[in-house]
Parts: sequence; structure tokens; C-alpha cells
Amino acid sequence: MEYRTSTTNIKVRSYHIDSYQHVNNMRYMEFLEEARWTHFEGNKTLETVAKSGVGFVIANYNIDYLYPASMDQTLEIKTSLAKMGKKSVVFKQEIFIKENQKQALSATVTLVSFDIKTQLPAEITEEMRAEIIK
Repeated sequence: MEYRTSTTNIKVRSYHIDSYQHVNNMRYMEFLEEARWTHFEGNKTLETVAKSGVGFVIANYNIDYLYPASMDQTLEIKTSLAKMGKKSVVFKQEIFIKENQKQALSATVTLVSFDIKTQLPAEITEEMRAEIIK
């Protein structure tokens, strides 16, 4: 099954830059998170998850840093669902530098679902599943 891809643009600011004059590697995880949130804006996914009593936490980041991004560049982040299990979702995310179209990063991010009250693993409900794949 092919899932939709969303695009989020983020302008690189001075506070994203490290002493080597490029984006600090830890900032990329913030950019990826921002893009995942944006991916679900405009549909009921966040609302459905909030009502369900089930939450998601990151279990794994797998990141390949490919090309450095610098101050004032615009990063184009492409986000899509790669796969969904009973208790996990995996996102494929790529960051491109808009000005030169070089790929800065490729990542897969695995989130696992859990019951917020018991703090134990929980299955993704059919209602949540339907919203996530929209």
C-alpha cells in the first residue's frame, strides 16, 4: 500500500547552527518531529489518538546524514507512513535543501503505542489506524 506524502518547510535559523557552521545533528530530530506533527494536521488523527487513551513514543531513530545544511537555507521535509504494525508505526522521512535540491538526510522513525493509564503496550485501534493512513 502506498501512503500519502506531506511536505514541511523549515528555514534554518542561527540557533540551529553548531560551531561548524551547519545544522547541529540534534536539531534534525526536532525538524523531523515538526514534520510528523504537520503530517497529521488537517485531519482527525491527533484528535482520535487523544481521545483513545493510547499514546505514541519513539522507539527508534535510524538517520543517515548525507549533506550539511547551513544558515538561511530552507529545508523541505518529506514525510510518509512506511508501515504500520499492531503496536507500531514507521515513518520514512527525507530532508532536502530547497536551494540546491541536495538530500541532507534520510530517516526512518519507529513509534510504538502504549496505554497512557497503565503505561503498557497497547494495540492501535481500527479507528486510529483508519485516521493514520489518511
